[in-house]
Amino acid sequence: MTPSASRGGFLPMTSEEAALYGDGGELDVILVTGDAYVDHNTFGVALVGRWLEAHGFRVGVIAQPAWDSPEPFRALGRPKLFFGVTSGNMDSMVNHYTASRRIRSDDAYSPGGEAGLRPDRACIAYANRVKQAYPGVPVVLGGIEASLRRFAHYDYWSDKMRRSILLDAKADLLVHGMGELPILAIAQRLAEGRGIADCRDIPGVAWCMGKKEAEALAAQIDTATLTEVPSFEACERDPLQFNKLTVHLYREANPSCARTLVQRTGDRAIWCNPTARALTTPELDRLYELPYQNAAHPCYRQPIPAFESIRGSITVNRGCSGGCSFCALTLHQGKDVVSRSPESVRREVVGLTQQRGFNGVISDLGGPTANMFHMRCNDDAANAVCRRVSCLHPIRCKHYGTDHGAYMKLLRDVRTLPGIKRVFVNSGIRYDLAALDSGFVEEIAAHHVSGSLTTAPEHVSATTLHRMRKPEITHFADFMKRFRAASELAGKKQFIVPYFQCAHPGTGPKEAIELAIYMKTNGLQCRQVQMFMPTPGTLSTAMYVSGFDPHSKDAVPVARGHKERARQRSLMFWWKPEEYPAIREALQAWGRTELIGHGPNALVPPGPARGSWITQNRRAEPVVGAMGMAVERASREEISEEKWEGRANSV
Repeated sequence: MTPSASRGGFLPMTSEEAALYGDGGELDVILVTGDAYVDHNTFGVALVGRWLEAHGFRVGVIAQPAWDSPEPFRALGRPKLFFGVTSGNMDSMVNHYTASRRIRSDDAYSPGGEAGLRPDRACIAYANRVKQAYPGVPVVLGGIEASLRRFAHYDYWSDKMRRSILLDAKADLLVHGMGELPILAIAQRLAEGRGIADCRDIPGVAWCMGKKEAEALAAQIDTATLTEVPSFEACERDPLQFNKLTVHLYREANPSCARTLVQRTGDRAIWCNPTARALTTPELDRLYELPYQNAAHPCYRQPIPAFESIRGSITVNRGCSGGCSFCALTLHQGKDVVSRSPESVRREVVGLTQQRGFNGVISDLGGPTANMFHMRCNDDAANAVCRRVSCLHPIRCKHYGTDHGAYMKLLRDVRTLPGIKRVFVNSGIRYDLAALDSGFVEEIAAHHVSGSLTTAPEHVSATTLHRMRKPEITHFADFMKRFRAASELAGKKQFIVPYFQCAHPGTGPKEAIELAIYMKTNGLQCRQVQMFMPTPGTLSTAMYVSGFDPHSKDAVPVARGHKERARQRSLMFWWKPEEYPAIREALQAWGRTELIGHGPNALVPPGPARGSWITQNRRAEPVVGAMGMAVERASREEISEEKWEGRANSV
């Protein structure tokens, strides 16, 4: 097969565009996504589509189809090989609802930011419509939503345990983790004339066993290569069994030593192969340098906000070694950081300077954690058997390399390229790693900050930070002091914008007050905060469900329900007069009225407290959104969503 260019260089979204491939416009693979189609290497469908096309397959895209009938899924005809289905760059439930279970008013991955263009649990809705449109055509799930829901998982929005998404979507296969290698292997085997069942041994693939296969499973259990995790029914019945499942997922996340996992659900079972290996640096270079148009498909008449925010950014690595408890990166992108070569990054930057409208500013040169560029385990033998969740917590692994030299050299090289005026770093920076380099903070402050630098200390309580698997707050304090000194030395007035999180498991009234006092003492007036959201798959979610740390088995306090979570959130806005009544109510409920007053040790001045929470929420009404799920709508007495919390991060 020889790949052909579609109209305008984009992957086809219509039968007319598909016809430019030749052979009557018949496609090999059709990708269905909940995002608008943006042909840029930060969008998953573009990455997978271009990767398949580069290997000779004809690929089309159905973006944000209406899901009330199978007809929109017939737009590109019947694919020769399979349909690939994804919710998009975000889990659809995180995309739709806030941590307070309120409907979001916009969708950054839709034209004009319009909300409601994808269904709840999009993978399930799309896969079922595809099955109706073309019975017998294989359906392969992928992306963040499918990856983290491949086993029994807690669904925060319905407050119940749900079984594997494979069973509800009725898909043939599920690709978990970064999917370039598994999806290519599936396409190649099907193109050879083999059946979809012949793809079940591919690394990074999960599938649903029938009743007879599940009955024969007992004879195959071998602890060296295959292990059985707690069943869906066990997880539903006993949260501690759900903790065991979560620990298994993390312990078997290293492709070099992972075992196959099996989970029973009724008389069936989910078979999950170990995650596929990470791409090598040359493979990652090739993937990110494919002929993307670096634009939204021309069918859109309004901008795509998510694309506009990253239009001038360059991705230099993927994966994260931090292993934060609330973050899905370890399970999805992997703990081992894979970085592009400096030459590949420079080529992409040069290409960017030649694009029409480029203003000479690289808005971000980074990745999940920018300063982990080319950081890796220095002992291949140790890494091959490593089952640690984090390379940095509770103490940094002795084998983990922390040299910032490669990243600093890349920044210097890129900022001196013709046509480049400024290069900023707006990705997350791991400040405990930054402290290990004698010149990194000074380099960033002098050349790569646009006025403010975002960091994520998340909390200040040692107890909470331990549960989060984050470094102690002293690291952040030292980094802040050093950054301010470096900015002053460079003659610049620059600020650190810290992100803090409330209501994370392990955070009770004592820890919430400790955070508020720290923020006031240090003059930190955060305009956006993150309220913990229990998303599928994470260690923090297991803590939220069970009330116990999955690893240490220690009991942890958990803030459940709108009242207690909102109390913690209100304290983080200690400096806003409109929040004073809510803060007073929280302090009175927690028996800390000494913090109400005019003294230097008080959080808020005296005054009225917010009335009872029952009164405040009595006018709240259930509403069924466009996505079909009953959720709580804030009454008019409630403050706006933007004041309740900051935007949730992409999972």
